Amino acid sequence: MEENFKKFMVPAFIFVLAILSFFVLKPILTPVVIGLVLAYLFNPLYNKLKLKIKSSYGSAAIILGLNLAVFVLPLIILIPMFTKQVFEFYLSVKDFDAYNLINTFFPSLLSSPQLSAELLATSSNLKATISQALLNFFKNTILNIPQMIFSSLILIFTFFFALIESDYFKRYFSIIFPFSKENEVKFYDKFEKITNSLLYGQFIVGIVQGLIAGVGYFMLGIPNALLLTVITMIVGIIPVIGPWLVWIPVDIYLFMSGMTEPAFGLLIFGLFVINWIDSILRPIIVSSRAEVNSAIALIGMIGGVMAFGVVGFILGPLIIAYFILLIEIHENKKEDSVILREKPPIP
Repeated sequence: MEENFKKFMVPAFIFVLAILSFFVLKPILTPVVIGLVLAYLFNPLYNKLKLKIKSSYGSAAIILGLNLAVFVLPLIILIPMFTKQVFEFYLSVKDFDAYNLINTFFPSLLSSPQLSAELLATSSNLKATISQALLNFFKNTILNIPQMIFSSLILIFTFFFALIESDYFKRYFSIIFPFSKENEVKFYDKFEKITNSLLYGQFIVGIVQGLIAGVGYFMLGIPNALLLTVITMIVGIIPVIGPWLVWIPVDIYLFMSGMTEPAFGLLIFGLFVINWIDSILRPIIVSSRAEVNSAIALIGMIGGVMAFGVVGFILGPLIIAYFILLIEIHENKKEDSVILREKPPIP
């Protein structure tokens, strides 16, 4: 009886501590997760560098320094420009008159007084909502500057030590893995494919699509190009949707505003460059020949953002995919996985 009680209490105690640990980490969850993701992405480079210079701390310091130089310095330079463009967009939204625009291009829609009144009310409410959201963005950004600096330090700390301790993490997981050695090998194989497919195939490809779209925005002289680039990167990460959700409305706006040259340029660039990036880059970037089910990735992102905030974009699909993977391994599933779609080898 006492032995059975102990067997029950040990996992229960671990479960309670796991929940408490989550609440401890929740305030700093975003920088910790981003730091761990960066450590995973740069782990192959770290291992190669460590073999050459024979120093864990030196290798991690070099990679951290390169990241700070490549990402942080440009970010510091671009933040003032981004802030200015957000403010200009805020002023544009405040001055935008959708009613007159509809009256110019679709006058028949305003023939009914009732419909005209509803469109005017809807336009005013939408404009007020967007304006308030942008105003809140400015206010929260200014108020959260100390927290952002602290979060950046946590991110750097996590990234640095996660690189150094990467081998220890894998050994520790092998100790606590609850299945057989054969299933552990199977888990690592699927784990790598899932993680690579989501991080490289979904996030990296989406960011690259946004950056290439940004090059087009800048070359064509489109207003608020940096702001549009950031929005395109965010939308490009989301499965099924993609960058078209940004560049097509922008193109329509350019045509309606009489900016025909940049409008035609963006139409051609969007159709023949932005839209083709996914089909060209994804097979090159994703080394494992598998893709995560788009429905699982999309549902995971939506639920993840609702549960964890911005970091849920990463955490949501990974958590769901790993959960399904563990169930499949526990059930010793032989047929094709519901998570991964295996791709034929490239000839």
